[in-house]
Amino acid sequence: MRTLYQIIGIFILVGIAGLGSNAMRSDPLLVWGSPHLEAEANASEINTLRISLERARELYKTDQAIFIDARPEPAYRDGHIKDAINLPWQRAEEECFRVLEQIPMDRPIVTYCDGKTCDLSEHLARFFQDLGYTKARSLHNGLSRWQKKGLPLADAKG
Repeated sequence: MRTLYQIIGIFILVGIAGLGSNAMRSDPLLVWGSPHLEAEANASEINTLRISLERARELYKTDQAIFIDARPEPAYRDGHIKDAINLPWQRAEEECFRVLEQIPMDRPIVTYCDGKTCDLSEHLARFFQDLGYTKARSLHNGLSRWQKKGLPLADAKG
């Protein structure tokens, strides 16, 4: 019987140590509550950051927004949305002011990259929002979707 109490005691101590360790993490794991609520909060944050293809097309056709390609320069040179500026996410901090000094704070910005798993444009849009460009939005999987709709592109020649 004594062994059973020792095992139970060990489990309790391990549980307390684990919860204490989790509480001290900068990004604690969800222990209580619903993971679905956490996912919903993250999804709503992404949804306020993203722009629909239809809205992006409307802003493009009326020349209301600046389009910024978040991909590396070689990918941009291989083809991009016509008139888009290249500002690779990896160099955003060093080069953003070169680009942003020409853009009024209230002008919409549409960032994009390519691929369903590419999140460079979301990082770049959030970066612009943090700098005060509240109308910065990300066009998820932008280049492929733009191309699929037959919207204006610039190829490697221009």
